Amino acid sequence: MAAGHAGDITVQEDQDVKKILLSLAAVAALGAAAAPAAAQPWNPGRAYDNHGSGQLTTSYVDSLDWKISNAAREGRISWQDARQLRGDLRQAQPIAYRVQTGEARGWERQRLQTTVSRIEQAVNGYGGRTYGYGYGPGFRR
Repeated sequence: MAAGHAGDITVQEDQDVKKILLSLAAVAALGAAAAPAAAQPWNPGRAYDNHGSGQLTTSYVDSLDWKISNAAREGRISWQDARQLRGDLRQAQPIAYRVQTGEARGWERQRLQTTVSRIEQAVNGYGGRTYGYGYGPGFRR
């Protein structure tokens, strides 16, 4: 009987070890599943950015200065329009920093996107219009 009693203890110990190992495996699986979700930054304003956040970074906004100068040199916009666009760009740069760091409010994000879009349209010559008020480059009376 003593031998049978020892066998019962071994079986009980094996079941306890299995329970512990299964519990550890379940915890590890849960941790592995939650890790990718935890790695994603939480940014509620990101859902409203239909162009992606690539255009709203400080480096992209800063690169628009070169695009403005280039468009003026190539004659796509006037130098007066370039000065006006640069003024808009200077006002947008602090907002770009706040958007990139997640500190911007929704209206600031929208203002930055509107400013960036307007500058891009002006320097790319969409619509054949100049930046400010008035007539486009091909206007004849």
